[in-house]
Amino acid sequence: LTSAYDRKYRSLRDEDEFHVRFLDTFQGRNPRSTNGCTVIAPLTCIQYFCADERNSISSTPSETNAWENGIPDELINFVIDEHAAAVLPDVRSKLNLEGDAFIIPSDVHDHLIEVGLLSTSQFVGVCGGNILDDKHLASFKNSLLLLGDERERERLKGRKVAATLFFHGHVVALHVVDGCQDGEARVELIDSLPDPETWVDPPEPRPITRVSSDSMDCVDERRDPSEDGEWERPAEHELEEHELPQNAVRVRCMGVDHFDTLVRQYACSKFSEEEREFIDDTAWDDENNYSDSAFDPRIFQAFIWAEAE
Repeated sequence: LTSAYDRKYRSLRDEDEFHVRFLDTFQGRNPRSTNGCTVIAPLTCIQYFCADERNSISSTPSETNAWENGIPDELINFVIDEHAAAVLPDVRSKLNLEGDAFIIPSDVHDHLIEVGLLSTSQFVGVCGGNILDDKHLASFKNSLLLLGDERERERLKGRKVAATLFFHGHVVALHVVDGCQDGEARVELIDSLPDPETWVDPPEPRPITRVSSDSMDCVDERRDPSEDGEWERPAEHELEEHELPQNAVRVRCMGVDHFDTLVRQYACSKFSEEEREFIDDTAWDDENNYSDSAFDPRIFQAFIWAEAE
């Protein structure tokens, strides 16, 4: 199953149904953002809701059209390096958590509502279950894209919608983006600490390089740390010939028909060999929403939010 989804994703990517773009930073580059995915993901949604700016890049015409709209790269960099780094200590202090402790997503949402960054009126819904189950994933897709619910679609008409996806101990954001040219909705996954091999192939041998935000290619560019000197610049790291960039990534799905491929490619990349064997040998109990095991690697939870009125 994992191989099948990987082949399907890469085939669709080669047909320009998916576009991949690495950013200029990553979770943990500023030490205060370490283990901060549960804060970073909803903050990218909040910035997406509030931003008047639209994403714009200098690239080929086809790439420019692919990346139109959505949150600008600079705002995602800001969330990872600065905004989340400022919010995380407050949340951990409130919950009496130490240092780099992981935070439960619902606790983060409660804090963001308490400080006014989110409101309960923006909450659209929550769904979860087995990420490999077609019905469970369809429920998530329908909630995020407002499919099959005319009343909800009318209530949220003209408002941006996004979600945070909690799976396998990590949280990513999913933004619904409208395309200017064709008006068709696109779904973008933003991961602050990805495995790059999930999304791109290792580069061909070439001179030592660095990461660029202009495309998924690698050139000699990296974002400098903040000028105020609050955090140290990490040791210079030069990519080996066959090494992929480790920076945060945006993966844009050009059509909602490929939503399942986007999510399943992400999910299947997380499973270890032991977990794959467990999945093969262990039936999911749909009535109780979990298997007989105390821990099931297929479990996911998604929280959907909308732009404020």
